[in-house]
Amino acid sequence: MADAHFFNDEPFLHHEEGPDLLGHGQYAQHVLSLLDRVRAQTETGVLALIGSWGSGKSSVLGKVTRRLRETENGEGWLIAELNPWLYSDLESLTQALFSEIREALPKEERWSEARQRIGGFGRAISPLGKATAVFGLDSEGLIQEVSNRVSGDTSASAAKRKAEEALRKAGRPVLVVMDDLDRLTPEELLVVFKLVRLVGHLPGVYYLISFDERTLLDVLQRSELVGNSEPRARDFLEKIIQVRLDLPAFRERDADILVNRSLAAVLALHSLTLTASEQERLSEAYYRYLQGRLRTPRAIKRFFGQVDATLGQLTGNVDIVDFLIVTFLRTSEPRAYQLLWQHRAELTGTSMNLPSRRDERPEQHLERWRTRLQDAGVTEQHLDGVIGLMGMLFAPLRQALGYGANTEAIARRRGIGSIDYFDRYMVFGIPDDDLPEHTFDTALQQLTDDTPGTEADELLLRLRDDTQRITRRIGYKRAAGAPCRRPRSSKPQPRTTATSPPPLKGPSACSLRTAPWTSSRKTS
Repeated sequence: MADAHFFNDEPFLHHEEGPDLLGHGQYAQHVLSLLDRVRAQTETGVLALIGSWGSGKSSVLGKVTRRLRETENGEGWLIAELNPWLYSDLESLTQALFSEIREALPKEERWSEARQRIGGFGRAISPLGKATAVFGLDSEGLIQEVSNRVSGDTSASAAKRKAEEALRKAGRPVLVVMDDLDRLTPEELLVVFKLVRLVGHLPGVYYLISFDERTLLDVLQRSELVGNSEPRARDFLEKIIQVRLDLPAFRERDADILVNRSLAAVLALHSLTLTASEQERLSEAYYRYLQGRLRTPRAIKRFFGQVDATLGQLTGNVDIVDFLIVTFLRTSEPRAYQLLWQHRAELTGTSMNLPSRRDERPEQHLERWRTRLQDAGVTEQHLDGVIGLMGMLFAPLRQALGYGANTEAIARRRGIGSIDYFDRYMVFGIPDDDLPEHTFDTALQQLTDDTPGTEADELLLRLRDDTQRITRRIGYKRAAGAPCRRPRSSKPQPRTTATSPPPLKGPSACSLRTAPWTSSRKTS
């Protein structure tokens, strides 16, 4: 499943990309058609692909360049990709541009003149030191280059004319692709625009650049050329860009589809399904609090990538909905996540409250947490959502929000709001002083069947050292799984008296009501 590739930052760039859920393929085809139209009307031009961070600009650029290379023929586009991040001054960036254009030209003999002229133009406008680095001149070549510059026609304007003639004669367009311009400093950004608009303004050379407009305008307004004026920054951009390509909006429906597919992929990878109650809780968390935060493909992929990366041995040992919520807090509000451990006892209802807090009103409790979260960097825009998510995890906050809270139910589902399971969520595994659910269930089965086993020995040891906790966990099992029938066997089973408790069974001996996902839920 393509959606299961959570750990790359360039989604849907390969042949095996599956359905075009975001419409990137269709839009890439639109860009290709527009490139041909621009080429038919002008010798050179700048097209800008504009979209917010994480909206899929790199995916579209990847599709455009891949399809151009796939359809390359004697008249097709040549591709040069330039990363402006690698160069901090105009000379270095200029040399890199001409080097990339030269490398994009075919190696056949008929292209040798164009390759030579492009290299000559680059050397003509470059200091000797940078020319030797970019064009690979050794000491003998450096001496010859000095001689050529002194005795020959080395003016930049003459070299540019020769390069223009060679490019026109070659007759194939070159597309220079530059991504993530919004991540440059103001000085670096002005260098790039100077290069694109002036130095690199060559026949047959076109530019496809991409950026987040809001960020780019902010960067431009920090430059001396534009100053703190958004209208001036927009005017400046209009002088650089001939064709504006706004990435299609990522609709709410698109986000919901991608979230559902990503969730299904994670569940399938870990052999999980959701019960009806889990589906209900997850829907509440998503539509109330998460939907507004998962608004770009990158945000969705990053979230589920973290879920996949840390679920691991916790599969079957934690409540999956709680785990999803905790993972969201950890990745999107890391300082708020740190507060969970800091206030562990208060959140799980196991602290010895100060006398001043025993008669505390719910609104006072909420205000204290609002202050803590604000101090932890949660913005006012997201404050209520974070408190709402925490209220879904912890009984004290849920009660303060005016909802009923069942602490026993939290413990039965192995929620983070139970002191018996809290640590699992924070260490991404089973602590040394804890027992995994599978081991616990096996031990109970061995004790029930009077069968010796290492699991039973370990459980009895923990029962001696941590009697209250183990007793509580046995109670959770009874409440969640009883009555559980013994499996049929050829041996007659003894009757249980009215006063004897039913035999304890792990979940594997009980039928679990699951939602209609494609995989079976682990019963460990």
